[in-house]
Amino acid sequence: MSHPPQQDLYPDVARDDVSPSIPTSARSALDIGCSRGGFGPTLRRALGPDAYIVGVEPVSTQASLAREGHGFDEVVDGYFPDALAGRSDRFDLISFNDVLEHVIDPWQMLRDTALWLNPGGKVLAAIPSIQFAPIVWRLIRGRWDYLDYGTLDRTHLRFFTRATMVEMFEETGYRVLECRGANGVDATWPAEPRLVRRLAKKALLPFLGDSRYIHFVILAEKRTDGS
Repeated sequence: MSHPPQQDLYPDVARDDVSPSIPTSARSALDIGCSRGGFGPTLRRALGPDAYIVGVEPVSTQASLAREGHGFDEVVDGYFPDALAGRSDRFDLISFNDVLEHVIDPWQMLRDTALWLNPGGKVLAAIPSIQFAPIVWRLIRGRWDYLDYGTLDRTHLRFFTRATMVEMFEETGYRVLECRGANGVDATWPAEPRLVRRLAKKALLPFLGDSRYIHFVILAEKRTDGS
C-alpha cells in the first residue's frame, strides 16, 4: 500500500475524549500514528504500568518526541503495517486517533489491522465527522477551505459521517461495540454570554443530531462468526 507524506505540525494531545472508551483489560496496545505521543500517557494510565505499549509514527521528528517519556515501551518509525514487517507481536488493543482519514485505503488498513490483534482484541478509533454542523454551514455558503489541521486538514484523503464510519468497520469484518459522539459543537460556546449559551442549548442542540459532534469514537472487535 502506498502512503502519502504527513505533516510535522500536530500538537501533543492526550485525547481525553477517547479515554472513556479504552478497554482497561488490555495488556498490550499499539497506537498507530502516535504523533508526538500525547495518547501514550493516557493509555498508560488506563492500562497500568505492566502493559506493553508500542507507538508507530511515520514522521521521524514526531516519533523522536514520542519516545521522550510519553509512556511507550517502544516507538517505531514508519507507516503501519510496513513498519512492523517481520515482527510477531500481537496486541489486545490497536488505536487510530485521527489517522484513518489520512489513509488512501482505510478499508484495507482495517483488514490488515485484524492480523495484528490477539483473540478478543479491540480496535479503538477517533474519526472526524464531515457532517459537523459548522462544516455543513460553511459548505452551504459555498466554502470548503482546507486548513493545516482540523476536520478539513489538507492531508485528509477520506471523509466520513457517523453512518459511513460504522459501515466501514462492518464491511471490513468488525462488530462495532460502541460509537459515540465527542467534542460537541457546544464546546465552542464558553466564550458566549450565559443567556446565549442557554438559549442555544435549548433551541439548537436537539435538532443537530449527529451534526453536533466533531468526532466519533468507535470501539470494535473482529467478528469470528463469519457474519
